[in-house]
Amino acid sequence: MASFDTAIVLEKHEAHYHRCPSCGMVATLETPWLEEAYSTAIHAADTGLLRRARRFSAMTNAVIGFEGLKRGRFLDWAGGYGVFTQMMRDRGLDYWQHDDFATPLFAAEYADDGEGRYDLITAFEVMEHLADPRAQLAPVAARTDRLLFTTQLLPDPAPRVGEWWYYMPPVGQHISFHTVASLRLVGKDLGFELTSNGAGWHLFHRDPIDLRTRALLSEATITGGRRVRQLRARATALLGR
Repeated sequence: MASFDTAIVLEKHEAHYHRCPSCGMVATLETPWLEEAYSTAIHAADTGLLRRARRFSAMTNAVIGFEGLKRGRFLDWAGGYGVFTQMMRDRGLDYWQHDDFATPLFAAEYADDGEGRYDLITAFEVMEHLADPRAQLAPVAARTDRLLFTTQLLPDPAPRVGEWWYYMPPVGQHISFHTVASLRLVGKDLGFELTSNGAGWHLFHRDPIDLRTRALLSEATITGGRRVRQLRARATALLGR
């Protein structure tokens, strides 16, 4: 990893950002401020939590439908307060929740017991929080053949810290910033292939996925339910199903 940039995190800690010359990933390798950053699991600046949960639930429901998994078992990993999990259960899906830092206020009775496998695991806005994605994802990967997740990929060329909102140094929780190449490497090490829209939506999968899922993900943005319905209809129409 080569030195890339520096910034002040949490308004007082100097952070050194490094970039991999091979895959382009940017990361802070030393993070002594993390305990302070996670003194509250969900930062006050995250005012879009409910809106995102609605959007993520629409997209995930579409993927589950295309993959023929409606009768399956699902887990939202690092799921925060459990809003998304409850929304998915409201759709009639067998969804469970896990988070090491937050209390699942809205899904306490659906806590993952650490046993068994899941047909799909979701991990929304998580990858940017992981200091060692391979090691931290390994226990999750061992329990599923499909991992649907969001994280904003680095633009090309990679912006400096003050030029891209997703670094979020005042919050201090975002420490890893990926490219398609870096995600592909992580997935390969965990036994997955990667399907990505090259922006925010990504799917690790061990087996081939439905062409409608691929079409949906290729055009997806972190967007609203109405837009997801339009994309789902278009993906179905394009493939004549």
